[in-house]
Amino acid sequence: MILIRHNNEGNLKPYFYFALEEYVLTKLLKNDETYFFTWEIHGVVIGKNQVIENEVNLPFLKENKIDVYRRPTGGGCVYADHRNTMFSIVTKRTNKEFTFKTYLSKIIDSMKLLNINIEFSGRNDLLFEGKKISGNAFLQNKHGMLMHGTFLYDCDLETMVRAISPSDEKLVSKGIDSVRSRVTNLKPYLKGLTQEQLIKHFENTLTYQTYVLNEEEIKEIHEMSKKYESKAWIYKKQPAYTKILKKRISGGLFEIKLDLAEGVIRNLAIQGDFFDKKQLLEFEEKFIDLPYDKPSITQVLSQNNIEDYILDAKTDEFQNLLFEGILGE
Repeated sequence: MILIRHNNEGNLKPYFYFALEEYVLTKLLKNDETYFFTWEIHGVVIGKNQVIENEVNLPFLKENKIDVYRRPTGGGCVYADHRNTMFSIVTKRTNKEFTFKTYLSKIIDSMKLLNINIEFSGRNDLLFEGKKISGNAFLQNKHGMLMHGTFLYDCDLETMVRAISPSDEKLVSKGIDSVRSRVTNLKPYLKGLTQEQLIKHFENTLTYQTYVLNEEEIKEIHEMSKKYESKAWIYKKQPAYTKILKKRISGGLFEIKLDLAEGVIRNLAIQGDFFDKKQLLEFEEKFIDLPYDKPSITQVLSQNNIEDYILDAKTDEFQNLLFEGILGE
């Protein structure tokens, strides 16, 4: 494999690396070549097809200033910090059906040289002594194939659980114990090998030459990364899903059901123990095909007063309830 290097290593956000993968895949890759690089991040990375609220503990992330990113590959949600090494492999497609084992076996062979015996498990995981130390995802298109994954060196497992688990403390506590029984870090088994030395080991054993990106290429990659950094990519590029907002406010208990797709309200339904003064359907229809953001909602409510439809309701409280479900603002 060919090692990719650049002049900002270890000091970039995930969207740079997603763009770097895309650049290698679409601009650099030639026949029979395979490229490799490692990276570090701090944050939660969700799969291309996942709904953020189903995967993460948003209050915990906000409180601890942990960012959410969306990668271009499928698969599940992962938490990583700077004590966790990420790696990417980009190669041309073959005539054979893709299998993770083809590429993860290279990682397994590399770790054998350190007397660490890792096993391939299931579809896309690596295990050490029966515990997960690596999860991986992939995509392929007309240009080639991309596979990337995690490699647990000394990740903060408690923060990992709290970041991607429900916010109920009892569930979190049980979750931490459960994760520790299924996941492990490799640092205690590497006989003092530092994370930097482990990365160097991968580079020495997996790659045979180095490609250094020049300034023009890095500038182009930064430009490409803006797509992965945008709120439209992270928060609106979600599969269609339903959000429920429930709260007791003036007028009664309100339960707002929002059907959302690509950041747009496809349908809105209001239920609860309130007393309606007029047919609510007329009010609800004002929100159909409306962008789910604060300016759009504010404009609709300035022209359509909820107080005309529900006894004792307050427009500002209803508006704030709708705002509670907005991501990325």
